[in-house]
Amino acid sequence: MRKIGTMVAAAMLLTGTAATAQETIKIGGLAPLSPPGGVQTGESLRDGMILAVEQLNAAGGLLGKKVDLVVEDTSGVPEKGVAAFERLASKENVVAVTGEAHSAVCSAVGPVAAKYDLTFVAGECWSDEVTAAKRPQVFRLTVANSLVFSVASDWVEAAGMKNVVVFAENSDWGFGVIDIFTKNLQDSGINVTSFTGENTTTDFTPQLLQLRRADPKPDLVVAGFTGSALLLLLKQAADLGIAPSADTAIFSAGADALEPEFWQVMGDKGVHVIANPAGLPGRPDTEISRAFSEAYQARFNRPANAVAMEGYDGVMVIAEAIRAKNSTSSQDIQAGLRELSWEGPRGTINFSDKTDPEWAYQQWMGVPIYVIQYTEANQTPTAAAVLWPEAERTADALLLKP
Repeated sequence: MRKIGTMVAAAMLLTGTAATAQETIKIGGLAPLSPPGGVQTGESLRDGMILAVEQLNAAGGLLGKKVDLVVEDTSGVPEKGVAAFERLASKENVVAVTGEAHSAVCSAVGPVAAKYDLTFVAGECWSDEVTAAKRPQVFRLTVANSLVFSVASDWVEAAGMKNVVVFAENSDWGFGVIDIFTKNLQDSGINVTSFTGENTTTDFTPQLLQLRRADPKPDLVVAGFTGSALLLLLKQAADLGIAPSADTAIFSAGADALEPEFWQVMGDKGVHVIANPAGLPGRPDTEISRAFSEAYQARFNRPANAVAMEGYDGVMVIAEAIRAKNSTSSQDIQAGLRELSWEGPRGTINFSDKTDPEWAYQQWMGVPIYVIQYTEANQTPTAAAVLWPEAERTADALLLKP
Protein backbone atom coordinates (compact mmCIF):
# COMPACT_ATOMS: atom_id res chain seq x y z
CA MET A 1 0.00 0.00 0.00
CA ARG A 2 2.81 2.41 0.85
CA LYS A 3 4.40 1.82 -2.55
CA ILE A 4 1.12 2.47 -4.35
CA GLY A 5 0.49 5.66 -2.38
CA THR A 6 4.00 6.90 -3.12
CA MET A 7 3.60 6.23 -6.83
CA VAL A 8 0.28 8.08 -6.94
CA ALA A 9 1.74 11.06 -5.10
CA ALA A 10 4.74 11.12 -7.41
CA ALA A 11 2.50 10.92 -10.46
CA MET A 12 0.46 13.87 -9.25
CA LEU A 13 3.54 15.96 -8.58
CA LEU A 14 5.02 15.13 -11.96
CA THR A 15 1.85 16.19 -13.73
CA GLY A 16 1.46 19.38 -11.74
CA THR A 17 -1.71 18.81 -9.76
CA ALA A 18 -0.41 21.00 -6.97
CA ALA A 19 -1.61 24.58 -7.22
CA THR A 20 0.59 26.77 -9.35
CA ALA A 21 0.54 30.40 -10.34
CA GLN A 22 -0.16 29.60 -13.97
CA GLU A 23 -3.62 28.84 -15.25
CA THR A 24 -4.08 25.19 -16.16
CA ILE A 25 -6.54 22.80 -17.75
CA LYS A 26 -7.34 19.92 -15.41
CA ILE A 27 -8.26 16.46 -16.67
CA GLY A 28 -9.51 13.92 -14.14
CA GLY A 29 -8.59 10.28 -13.99
CA LEU A 30 -10.21 7.32 -12.23
CA ALA A 31 -8.31 4.11 -11.50
CA PRO A 32 -8.39 1.25 -8.98
CA LEU A 33 -5.10 1.80 -7.15
CA SER A 34 -5.84 -0.19 -3.99
CA PRO A 35 -7.61 -3.48 -3.18
CA PRO A 36 -10.14 -4.90 -3.71
CA GLY A 37 -9.75 -3.33 -7.15
CA GLY A 38 -7.41 -4.58 -9.84
CA VAL A 39 -4.39 -2.55 -8.73
CA GLN A 40 -2.04 -3.56 -11.55
CA THR A 41 -4.67 -2.70 -14.14
CA GLY A 42 -5.26 0.62 -12.39
CA GLU A 43 -1.57 1.43 -12.44
CA SER A 44 -1.35 0.74 -16.17
CA LEU A 45 -4.35 3.01 -16.80
CA ARG A 46 -2.87 5.76 -14.65
CA ASP A 47 0.56 5.51 -16.24
CA GLY A 48 -0.92 5.77 -19.72
CA MET A 49 -2.68 8.96 -18.60
CA ILE A 50 0.54 10.35 -17.13
CA LEU A 51 2.44 9.75 -20.37
CA ALA A 52 -0.27 11.48 -22.39
CA VAL A 53 -0.26 14.56 -20.16
CA GLU A 54 3.53 14.76 -20.21
CA GLN A 55 3.53 14.61 -23.99
CA LEU A 56 0.81 17.25 -24.24
CA ASN A 57 2.77 19.61 -21.99
CA ALA A 58 6.03 18.94 -23.83
CA ALA A 59 4.23 20.06 -27.00
CA GLY A 60 2.96 23.29 -25.45
CA GLY A 61 -0.14 22.15 -23.56
CA LEU A 62 -3.71 22.90 -24.64
CA LEU A 63 -5.02 26.29 -25.74
CA GLY A 64 -1.79 27.81 -24.48
CA LYS A 65 -2.24 26.37 -20.99
CA LYS A 66 -0.50 23.64 -19.03
CA VAL A 67 -2.43 20.40 -18.55
CA ASP A 68 -2.77 18.93 -15.06
CA LEU A 69 -3.82 15.37 -14.33
CA VAL A 70 -5.75 14.64 -11.12
CA VAL A 71 -6.05 10.90 -10.48
CA GLU A 72 -8.50 9.52 -7.92
CA ASP A 73 -8.32 5.99 -6.49
CA THR A 74 -11.63 4.11 -6.70
CA SER A 75 -10.46 0.76 -5.25
CA GLY A 76 -12.84 -0.75 -7.81
CA VAL A 77 -15.73 0.06 -5.43
CA PRO A 78 -18.79 1.87 -6.87
CA GLU A 79 -19.31 4.05 -3.80
CA LYS A 80 -15.69 5.17 -3.81
CA GLY A 81 -15.91 5.80 -7.55
CA VAL A 82 -18.94 8.04 -7.09
CA ALA A 83 -17.20 9.99 -4.32
CA ALA A 84 -14.07 10.31 -6.47
CA PHE A 85 -16.05 11.60 -9.46
CA GLU A 86 -17.86 14.08 -7.20
CA ARG A 87 -14.51 15.43 -5.96
CA LEU A 88 -13.15 15.77 -9.47
CA ALA A 89 -16.28 17.60 -10.62
CA SER A 90 -17.00 19.85 -7.65
CA LYS A 91 -13.63 20.47 -5.99
CA GLU A 92 -10.97 19.92 -8.64
CA ASN A 93 -13.05 21.50 -11.42
CA VAL A 94 -11.72 19.17 -14.09
CA VAL A 95 -12.93 19.69 -17.66
CA ALA A 96 -13.44 15.95 -18.29
CA VAL A 97 -12.73 12.56 -16.71
CA THR A 98 -11.31 9.34 -18.15
CA GLY A 99 -10.20 5.93 -16.95
CA GLU A 100 -11.50 3.25 -14.55
CA ALA A 101 -11.22 -0.51 -14.91
CA HIS A 102 -14.31 -1.88 -13.14
CA SER A 103 -17.66 -1.82 -14.91
CA ALA A 104 -19.59 -1.44 -11.66
CA VAL A 105 -17.73 1.82 -11.02
CA CYS A 106 -18.24 3.10 -14.57
CA SER A 107 -21.96 2.35 -14.36
CA ALA A 108 -22.19 4.07 -10.97
CA VAL A 109 -20.47 7.28 -12.10
CA GLY A 110 -22.62 7.64 -15.22
CA PRO A 111 -25.44 9.41 -13.32
CA VAL A 112 -22.86 11.67 -11.64
CA ALA A 113 -21.43 12.62 -15.04
CA ALA A 114 -24.98 13.49 -16.10
CA LYS A 115 -25.59 15.47 -12.90
CA TYR A 116 -22.59 17.72 -13.56
CA ASP A 117 -22.82 17.46 -17.36
CA LEU A 118 -19.17 16.41 -17.22
CA THR A 119 -17.67 14.27 -20.00
CA PHE A 120 -16.56 10.78 -18.99
CA VAL A 121 -14.49 8.60 -21.36
CA ALA A 122 -14.53 5.06 -19.94
CA GLY A 123 -11.17 3.34 -20.20
CA GLU A 124 -11.36 -0.38 -19.31
CA CYS A 125 -15.02 -1.00 -18.41
CA TRP A 126 -16.60 -3.70 -20.57
CA SER A 127 -20.17 -4.09 -19.27
CA ASP A 128 -22.69 -3.29 -21.99
CA GLU A 129 -24.59 -1.12 -19.51
CA VAL A 130 -21.86 1.54 -19.42
CA THR A 131 -22.92 2.95 -22.80
CA ALA A 132 -26.33 1.25 -23.11
CA ALA A 133 -27.64 3.81 -20.60
CA LYS A 134 -27.25 6.29 -23.49
CA ARG A 135 -26.02 9.22 -21.41
CA PRO A 136 -24.66 11.96 -23.69
CA GLN A 137 -21.76 12.59 -21.30
CA VAL A 138 -20.44 8.99 -21.45
CA PHE A 139 -18.14 7.61 -24.17
CA ARG A 140 -16.14 4.37 -24.29
CA LEU A 141 -12.88 3.58 -26.06
CA THR A 142 -12.56 -0.03 -24.98
CA VAL A 143 -14.80 -2.95 -25.86
CA ALA A 144 -18.31 -3.75 -24.69
CA ASN A 145 -18.94 -7.31 -23.48
CA SER A 146 -21.16 -7.98 -26.48
CA LEU A 147 -18.42 -6.84 -28.84
CA VAL A 148 -15.40 -8.61 -27.37
CA PHE A 149 -16.98 -11.90 -26.31
CA SER A 150 -18.78 -12.29 -29.61
CA VAL A 151 -15.33 -12.30 -31.21
CA ALA A 152 -14.01 -14.71 -28.58
CA SER A 153 -17.04 -16.96 -29.15
CA ASP A 154 -16.19 -17.08 -32.86
CA TRP A 155 -12.75 -18.36 -31.89
CA VAL A 156 -14.21 -21.01 -29.55
CA GLU A 157 -16.44 -22.28 -32.34
CA ALA A 158 -13.63 -22.25 -34.92
CA ALA A 159 -11.35 -24.16 -32.51
CA GLY A 160 -13.92 -26.98 -32.41
CA MET A 161 -14.70 -26.85 -28.69
CA LYS A 162 -17.84 -28.68 -27.55
CA ASN A 163 -18.03 -28.18 -23.76
CA VAL A 164 -17.37 -24.80 -22.15
CA VAL A 165 -17.58 -23.72 -18.50
CA VAL A 166 -17.92 -20.01 -17.67
CA PHE A 167 -17.00 -19.19 -14.07
CA ALA A 168 -17.53 -15.49 -13.38
CA GLU A 169 -17.76 -12.95 -10.57
CA ASN A 170 -21.26 -11.84 -9.60
CA SER A 171 -20.95 -8.31 -10.96
CA ASP A 172 -22.54 -6.55 -13.94
CA TRP A 173 -19.46 -7.36 -15.95
CA GLY A 174 -19.29 -10.98 -14.76
CA PHE A 175 -22.95 -11.64 -15.53
CA GLY A 176 -22.30 -10.11 -18.94
CA VAL A 177 -19.43 -12.56 -19.55
CA ILE A 178 -21.79 -15.45 -18.83
CA ASP A 179 -24.64 -14.03 -20.88
CA ILE A 180 -22.66 -13.26 -24.05
CA PHE A 181 -20.74 -16.54 -24.12
CA THR A 182 -23.87 -18.56 -23.39
CA LYS A 183 -25.99 -16.90 -26.06
CA ASN A 184 -23.33 -17.05 -28.75
CA LEU A 185 -22.08 -20.58 -28.07
CA GLN A 186 -25.41 -22.29 -27.50
CA ASP A 187 -26.58 -20.97 -30.85
CA SER A 188 -23.66 -22.94 -32.30
CA GLY A 189 -24.62 -26.15 -30.51
CA ILE A 190 -21.85 -25.90 -27.90
CA ASN A 191 -22.70 -27.04 -24.37
CA VAL A 192 -22.20 -24.15 -21.91
CA THR A 193 -22.29 -24.47 -18.12
CA SER A 194 -21.94 -21.39 -15.92
CA PHE A 195 -21.68 -20.50 -12.26
CA THR A 196 -20.70 -17.43 -10.25
CA GLY A 197 -18.62 -16.52 -7.21
CA GLU A 198 -17.63 -13.55 -5.10
CA ASN A 199 -14.74 -11.43 -6.35
CA THR A 200 -13.40 -11.47 -2.77
CA THR A 201 -12.90 -15.26 -2.88
CA THR A 202 -9.37 -16.42 -2.09
CA ASP A 203 -9.87 -20.20 -2.26
CA PHE A 204 -11.54 -21.56 -5.38
CA THR A 205 -10.74 -25.19 -4.58
CA PRO A 206 -14.36 -26.37 -4.05
CA GLN A 207 -15.50 -25.01 -7.41
CA LEU A 208 -12.40 -26.23 -9.21
CA LEU A 209 -12.79 -29.74 -7.81
CA GLN A 210 -16.28 -29.79 -9.34
CA LEU A 211 -14.64 -29.09 -12.69
CA ARG A 212 -12.17 -31.89 -12.13
CA ARG A 213 -15.05 -34.34 -11.58
CA ALA A 214 -17.05 -33.06 -14.57
CA ASP A 215 -17.98 -35.58 -17.24
CA PRO A 216 -17.35 -34.77 -19.99
CA LYS A 217 -14.34 -32.66 -19.12
CA PRO A 218 -14.63 -29.06 -20.30
CA ASP A 219 -12.64 -28.16 -23.38
CA LEU A 220 -12.44 -24.58 -22.08
CA VAL A 221 -12.84 -22.77 -18.77
CA VAL A 222 -13.60 -19.05 -19.05
CA ALA A 223 -12.32 -17.24 -15.94
CA GLY A 224 -14.54 -14.18 -15.61
CA PHE A 225 -12.93 -12.49 -12.62
CA THR A 226 -10.85 -9.35 -12.13
CA GLY A 227 -8.02 -8.26 -9.86
CA SER A 228 -6.35 -10.61 -7.41
CA ALA A 229 -9.31 -13.02 -7.58
CA LEU A 230 -8.57 -13.69 -11.25
CA LEU A 231 -4.90 -14.42 -10.60
CA LEU A 232 -5.75 -16.69 -7.66
CA LEU A 233 -8.28 -18.61 -9.76
CA LEU A 234 -5.81 -19.09 -12.60
CA LYS A 235 -3.04 -20.20 -10.21
CA GLN A 236 -5.24 -22.65 -8.32
CA ALA A 237 -6.61 -24.14 -11.54
CA ALA A 238 -3.04 -24.72 -12.71
CA ASP A 239 -1.87 -26.11 -9.33
CA LEU A 240 -4.72 -28.64 -9.35
CA GLY A 241 -3.77 -29.73 -12.85
CA ILE A 242 -7.15 -28.72 -14.26
CA ALA A 243 -6.13 -26.02 -16.73
CA PRO A 244 -4.23 -25.31 -18.80
CA SER A 245 -3.88 -29.01 -19.54
CA ALA A 246 -4.00 -31.37 -22.49
CA ASP A 247 -7.76 -31.72 -21.95
CA THR A 248 -8.80 -28.23 -20.83
CA ALA A 249 -7.75 -24.75 -21.91
CA ILE A 250 -8.32 -21.69 -19.73
CA PHE A 251 -9.34 -18.25 -20.97
CA SER A 252 -8.75 -15.16 -18.84
CA ALA A 253 -11.63 -12.76 -19.46
CA GLY A 254 -10.11 -10.20 -17.06
CA ALA A 255 -7.30 -7.84 -18.05
CA ASP A 256 -5.02 -8.71 -15.14
CA ALA A 257 -3.51 -11.55 -17.18
CA LEU A 258 -1.91 -8.82 -19.33
CA GLU A 259 0.15 -7.40 -16.44
CA PRO A 260 3.68 -8.41 -15.36
CA GLU A 261 2.22 -9.41 -11.97
CA PHE A 262 0.47 -12.29 -13.75
CA TRP A 263 3.85 -13.97 -14.14
CA GLN A 264 4.85 -13.20 -10.55
CA VAL A 265 1.81 -15.17 -9.39
CA MET A 266 1.77 -17.90 -12.05
CA GLY A 267 5.43 -18.55 -12.77
CA ASP A 268 5.89 -21.19 -15.47
CA LYS A 269 2.28 -22.29 -15.01
CA GLY A 270 1.16 -19.17 -16.85
CA VAL A 271 2.31 -20.73 -20.11
CA HIS A 272 -0.68 -21.69 -22.30
CA VAL A 273 -3.10 -19.35 -20.49
CA ILE A 274 -5.28 -17.52 -23.03
CA ALA A 275 -6.10 -13.80 -22.81
CA ASN A 276 -8.31 -11.37 -24.73
CA PRO A 277 -6.73 -7.89 -24.99
CA ALA A 278 -8.50 -4.88 -26.50
CA GLY A 279 -5.38 -3.94 -28.42
CA LEU A 280 -1.74 -4.99 -28.66
CA PRO A 281 1.22 -2.59 -28.66
CA GLY A 282 2.76 -2.62 -32.12
CA ARG A 283 -0.52 -3.56 -33.81
CA PRO A 284 -1.20 -1.87 -36.13
CA ASP A 285 2.49 -1.50 -36.95
CA THR A 286 2.47 2.27 -37.39
CA GLU A 287 4.88 5.02 -36.42
CA ILE A 288 2.39 6.22 -33.80
CA SER A 289 2.07 2.77 -32.26
CA ARG A 290 5.84 2.21 -32.20
CA ALA A 291 6.48 5.66 -30.72
CA PHE A 292 3.96 5.06 -27.94
CA SER A 293 5.46 1.68 -27.02
CA GLU A 294 8.98 3.11 -26.95
CA ALA A 295 7.95 6.14 -24.89
CA TYR A 296 6.04 4.04 -22.37
CA GLN A 297 8.93 1.60 -21.94
CA ALA A 298 11.39 4.46 -21.47
CA ARG A 299 9.17 6.29 -18.98
CA PHE A 300 8.04 3.36 -16.80
CA ASN A 301 10.67 0.69 -17.48
CA ARG A 302 8.07 -1.92 -18.40
CA PRO A 303 6.27 -2.84 -21.60
CA ALA A 304 2.99 -1.17 -22.51
CA ASN A 305 -0.20 -3.19 -22.76
CA ALA A 306 -3.78 -2.63 -23.93
CA VAL A 307 -4.82 -1.04 -20.63
CA ALA A 308 -1.97 1.48 -20.73
CA MET A 309 -3.02 2.40 -24.26
CA GLU A 310 -6.58 2.95 -23.02
CA GLY A 311 -5.37 5.36 -20.34
CA TYR A 312 -3.27 7.20 -22.90
CA ASP A 313 -6.03 7.31 -25.49
CA GLY A 314 -8.56 8.60 -22.96
CA VAL A 315 -6.54 11.73 -22.23
CA MET A 316 -5.59 12.24 -25.86
CA VAL A 317 -9.13 12.08 -27.27
CA ILE A 318 -10.27 14.63 -24.67
CA ALA A 319 -7.35 16.86 -25.67
CA GLU A 320 -8.20 16.44 -29.35
CA ALA A 321 -11.82 17.45 -28.71
CA ILE A 322 -10.66 20.54 -26.79
CA ARG A 323 -8.35 21.53 -29.65
CA ALA A 324 -11.03 20.94 -32.27
CA LYS A 325 -13.55 23.16 -30.50
CA ASN A 326 -11.01 25.59 -29.01
CA SER A 327 -12.98 25.24 -25.81
CA THR A 328 -13.08 23.37 -22.51
CA SER A 329 -16.84 23.58 -21.96
CA SER A 330 -18.51 20.21 -21.40
CA GLN A 331 -20.90 20.66 -24.29
CA ASP A 332 -18.08 21.53 -26.67
CA ILE A 333 -15.91 18.61 -25.52
CA GLN A 334 -18.81 16.22 -26.05
CA ALA A 335 -19.47 17.67 -29.50
CA GLY A 336 -15.78 17.37 -30.33
CA LEU A 337 -15.75 13.71 -29.31
CA ARG A 338 -18.80 12.96 -31.44
CA GLU A 339 -17.02 14.47 -34.47
CA LEU A 340 -13.66 12.92 -33.59
CA SER A 341 -11.45 10.90 -35.90
CA TRP A 342 -8.11 10.57 -34.11
CA GLU A 343 -5.30 8.17 -34.93
CA GLY A 344 -3.76 6.67 -31.82
CA PRO A 345 -1.61 3.65 -30.93
CA ARG A 346 -4.52 1.23 -31.46
CA GLY A 347 -5.87 2.75 -34.67
CA THR A 348 -8.31 5.51 -35.62
CA ILE A 349 -10.77 6.24 -32.81
CA ASN A 350 -14.26 7.54 -33.46
CA PHE A 351 -17.50 7.15 -31.54
CA SER A 352 -20.70 5.65 -32.88
CA ASP A 353 -24.01 7.50 -32.87
CA LYS A 354 -25.94 4.24 -33.29
CA THR A 355 -28.42 3.13 -30.64
CA ASP A 356 -29.10 -0.36 -31.97
CA PRO A 357 -27.77 -2.27 -30.18
CA GLU A 358 -28.06 0.10 -27.23
CA TRP A 359 -24.47 -0.46 -26.06
CA ALA A 360 -23.18 0.92 -29.39
CA TYR A 361 -24.07 4.49 -28.35
CA GLN A 362 -20.86 6.56 -28.18
CA GLN A 363 -18.87 3.34 -28.30
CA TRP A 364 -15.68 2.99 -30.36
CA MET A 365 -16.82 0.14 -32.56
CA GLY A 366 -13.40 -0.41 -34.13
CA VAL A 367 -11.54 -1.49 -30.99
CA PRO A 368 -8.95 -4.10 -32.03
CA ILE A 369 -9.77 -7.43 -30.36
CA TYR A 370 -7.36 -10.36 -30.04
CA VAL A 371 -7.30 -13.83 -28.56
CA ILE A 372 -3.72 -14.56 -27.52
CA GLN A 373 -1.97 -17.47 -25.82
CA TYR A 374 1.27 -17.36 -23.87
CA THR A 375 3.90 -19.78 -25.15
CA GLU A 376 6.82 -18.88 -22.86
CA ALA A 377 7.19 -17.77 -19.26
CA ASN A 378 7.40 -14.00 -18.67
CA GLN A 379 6.12 -13.31 -22.17
CA THR A 380 4.52 -9.94 -22.94
CA PRO A 381 1.08 -9.89 -24.57
CA THR A 382 2.68 -8.50 -27.73
CA ALA A 383 5.06 -11.48 -27.94
CA ALA A 384 2.33 -14.07 -27.26
CA ALA A 385 0.85 -16.19 -30.03
CA VAL A 386 -2.16 -14.59 -31.71
CA LEU A 387 -4.91 -17.21 -32.11
CA TRP A 388 -7.65 -14.92 -33.39
CA PRO A 389 -8.72 -13.10 -35.54
CA GLU A 390 -7.84 -15.61 -38.20
CA ALA A 391 -6.42 -12.94 -40.51
CA GLU A 392 -3.81 -12.01 -37.88
CA ARG A 393 -3.11 -15.45 -36.46
CA THR A 394 0.58 -16.10 -35.75
CA ALA A 395 0.18 -19.56 -34.22
CA ASP A 396 0.24 -22.81 -36.19
CA ALA A 397 -3.11 -23.83 -34.69
CA LEU A 398 -6.20 -22.17 -33.20
CA LEU A 399 -5.25 -23.63 -29.81
CA LEU A 400 -1.84 -24.63 -28.51
CA LYS A 401 -1.97 -27.51 -26.01
CA PRO A 402 0.61 -28.31 -23.31
